[in-house]
Amino acid sequence: MAEFSGKHVVKNVSEAGAVRHIDAFEFVRLGRSLEGSTPLARFVRLLEGLPEQDPAAVVRWSARADRGPLGEPLIRLDVETVLTLQCQRCLGPLATPIESEVALQLVETEAELDDPDVFDESDMDAIEAGRDFEKVLGSRRFDLLEQVEDELILSVPYVPRHDVCPSGGGKSGDAPDDKPSPFAVLAGLKTRPDDVGK
Repeated sequence: MAEFSGKHVVKNVSEAGAVRHIDAFEFVRLGRSLEGSTPLARFVRLLEGLPEQDPAAVVRWSARADRGPLGEPLIRLDVETVLTLQCQRCLGPLATPIESEVALQLVETEAELDDPDVFDESDMDAIEAGRDFEKVLGSRRFDLLEQVEDELILSVPYVPRHDVCPSGGGKSGDAPDDKPSPFAVLAGLKTRPDDVGK
């Protein structure tokens, strides 16, 4: 895959000239940004177990260099696409727009991924802001599309449902009316005239 170089902003990266790997720390140091689109079919981990997708579907993404309140190197990543999921109520196909953004904090070693940050307790605003960052291991061949795919996977709804199923069912989440309420049955037992005086 191509390496991104140069100090300018690259926009509308096509699949033919797709940028996948970047030098993450240089990307932040030079304040770069990228945006582009990639066919949905490229994201194999995301699509595993999902219904058949629209072959023309694409993922639009953008990556922008930033700094946290304490100078933390960040890549702000925005992703959007439309996935075909299975409605968990009617089991039919459900077109689901996915839009997400995340602030990736670059760290230099794997040990830093799990270690809590040491902040100056006098700057509570910075401490709170830093908790919103997701730590990732930065490198000279940072896989940008892998991060895009990770964010998409995390954004898939756990229980996708239509608002109103096309099969004619009610709103999603409505319980079926096949069984009478147990409280109604109890109320009926309490007021049966046959039982009076027994």
